[in-house]
Amino acid sequence: MLLVGPPGNGKTHTVKALVNQLGQPCLYVKALKSEYETDEENIRRVFARARITTPCLLVLEDLDSLIDDGSRAFFLNELDGFAANTGVVVLATTNHPEKLDPAICERPSRFDRKYHFDLPGVLEREQYAAMWNQKLQVELQLSDNATAANWLRRPKASRMRYLKELFLSSMMQWMAKSGSVSMDKIVAGQVEVLRKQISSKQ
Repeated sequence: MLLVGPPGNGKTHTVKALVNQLGQPCLYVKALKSEYETDEENIRRVFARARITTPCLLVLEDLDSLIDDGSRAFFLNELDGFAANTGVVVLATTNHPEKLDPAICERPSRFDRKYHFDLPGVLEREQYAAMWNQKLQVELQLSDNATAANWLRRPKASRMRYLKELFLSSMMQWMAKSGSVSMDKIVAGQVEVLRKQISSKQ
């Protein structure tokens, strides 16, 4: 299966949740490049390890950056060639599905099951913020959600990773000030800091 969507939106978090829920061995691959072996050799090693570890979950992070034109045919042969992959669940993520060859993501028995992680709507963002706020100690909780709500309605702040960063950076600032400033004021300040950071990346 293939998890598809923009970065910072929960794909890796979902993978972690699946691994914890399944309670089975997991092989997590973020790169195939190495100094002394080719991509093809490393692909063979990964699948060989998965086959002797069954049942297991083989996770390929950022599939579009792992497989190139030179290694694609070899990868596909390992994925659904002569060797049996019984008991191996292959789960991949990608931020750029358009970079994947149709032979990888469109053919049956390959990555034909796709789950899309779209940008969360305002309601989802508000629920995420409420969850974070509820988990905090009372003195760290927001007393007024207006500042966070305004932030949550900004399109550029719609990714979950920015919401998480808002809370984490605010917590660090609150501790640095020894709790002398209210969380509401700190969040308001961090909203402005993050707004500038996001704008600089556009």
